[in-house]
Amino acid sequence: MSLKTDVIDLSSPSPGGDTSPPAQSSTVIDLDTDVANASVTETANMQPPHYLASLDRAAMERERLLRVSQSLGGGRPKRQRQMSDDDDDGNLDDAGVEEHDATEKSIDVHDSVAGVVADALTGMGSKRVREDKSIQLPYPRGVVKKTAVNGYPRKGDDITIEEVLQPAKLRTAVLSAFQWDYEWILDKIFLGRTQLVLVAPAKGHESREALRSMLSVVPNVRICTPNMDGLINCMHSKLQLLFYDTYLRVCVPSANLTNYDWGEGDGVIENIMYIHDFPLRENGLSVNAEITWFAKELIYFVEAQDMFPDIVDRLKKQVLWENTENVRFVHSIGGEHREESRIWRTGYPGLSKAVRELGGNGRTEAQIDYVISSLGSVTPVLVEAIYKAATGKQLSISTYPRSSESSFAPIKSRIRVYFPTHDTVATSKGGFTSAGTICFSRSYWNKPLFPKQIIRDGRSVRPGCLMHDKVMLVRYERPADASDGTRVAGVAYIGSANMSESAWGKLVNDSVTKRLKLNMRNWECGVLIRVPAGAGSDDQQMKSVEETFAGIVPTPMETTRTEYNNKLPWFFTEPEWRKYH
Repeated sequence: MSLKTDVIDLSSPSPGGDTSPPAQSSTVIDLDTDVANASVTETANMQPPHYLASLDRAAMERERLLRVSQSLGGGRPKRQRQMSDDDDDGNLDDAGVEEHDATEKSIDVHDSVAGVVADALTGMGSKRVREDKSIQLPYPRGVVKKTAVNGYPRKGDDITIEEVLQPAKLRTAVLSAFQWDYEWILDKIFLGRTQLVLVAPAKGHESREALRSMLSVVPNVRICTPNMDGLINCMHSKLQLLFYDTYLRVCVPSANLTNYDWGEGDGVIENIMYIHDFPLRENGLSVNAEITWFAKELIYFVEAQDMFPDIVDRLKKQVLWENTENVRFVHSIGGEHREESRIWRTGYPGLSKAVRELGGNGRTEAQIDYVISSLGSVTPVLVEAIYKAATGKQLSISTYPRSSESSFAPIKSRIRVYFPTHDTVATSKGGFTSAGTICFSRSYWNKPLFPKQIIRDGRSVRPGCLMHDKVMLVRYERPADASDGTRVAGVAYIGSANMSESAWGKLVNDSVTKRLKLNMRNWECGVLIRVPAGAGSDDQQMKSVEETFAGIVPTPMETTRTEYNNKLPWFFTEPEWRKYH
């Protein structure tokens, strides 16, 4: 059995009738950047409904009978292809394509998934399970970690996928991602003893059934496919809910479930995440469990994704949601939102609500540094909306040029968006072939309203490593006073949302009802962390990014000498990139 596999896209229906295996040079659609010239890219004959056509189910059943309570050997670093996320104009025909490593050969996915399951259930390459039911919580107050990356020293502010999952103790895992390498992630789990819920994108009935069929050989697995109807283009959230005997781990990463996103293989790209451990009630479920604001929004989000009721019940009744006074769960729920209570709860209106809950009152200006991996069709309207939300200001419908140059001018000097230049990608550790998930189109860059002034070169503090992080660092120019007496220096967003309307939403007036409506093309999630001001902070002296977030967020990017200075951003559909595919 080959151990190489493509990353699989089941977010759109596959054409029927062709039973051939996936093409060796498969494409993946970028739903974050709405790239205008995607028509020049190659298309693949990937047929999800037929991935299991040659699987020997009888043999698999015989191997199931041999199952023992042992599981998989260590994961093998691999390079895969990956997609990105948003489509600002909602036009799938305009989406760009990307491919992470064209040197990998495509194989039938049923071989690799079935093989991993067979190995697990027969104890091949097995690990010994060690029981540890102590209630010690590694991260009882929450922590931000970067992914450990092969070839770079461990500094205590990073973590591996194994250290996140702790598979020897893991009882139930809810795993979400936009892009998956199923063989790789199953190779990290004790399949015989861990209940799995996989939250994955699948647009249309055929894609949903293909996904369920492909994973039907995996024991103890259930599939959750959030709504992808209508204008929803992308299930981009990456929430992980990891249940152990005595606690729940909530992990909110920017990383997909692929080996390169977690720094394995050649170690060419990094991500970031928030991790928080919550104790479980010793006596099981409670009907009177206290639900904090953090928990309310997390539960609201997973319910909107059609999560299984037993998982929701555990979140509502079994978890002790402790130490969340300085953190909020924020999300973007795909679809059209017309009810006022829903409009102001998700997308950038929900971000604004969370900022105000944590003490941001909108009365102070801020400096914002936003690291992203994909840029959509950014306009002054979007920049102004995100700036107002991140500072807790009053939100309203705005369209350019009603959002005048005079109102945008002070904002564009207060926000910096970090995206790599062509030169930064070219000189990175992995070069052009490592930048398939760093997405931007020249057509956007050349639009008259594109705010080039706010773009900075996205260079990691790990020299040569590209960033797939999504981090928004907000520093108030003067500390804000929260209702609980905390003086707040700023907030930090860690999650999956890039800089696009698809990720954060767009407030419009409904053409029929003439009432307010929020359009959301993506599913996203993240956390917002309050950063207390130090004792005796000088109201007139704002600290640097590194000083403000020291000990709270490991700043992933360089912040000096980042101006473009006539350099061009990385355009991932340009011929210099495509010749590697």
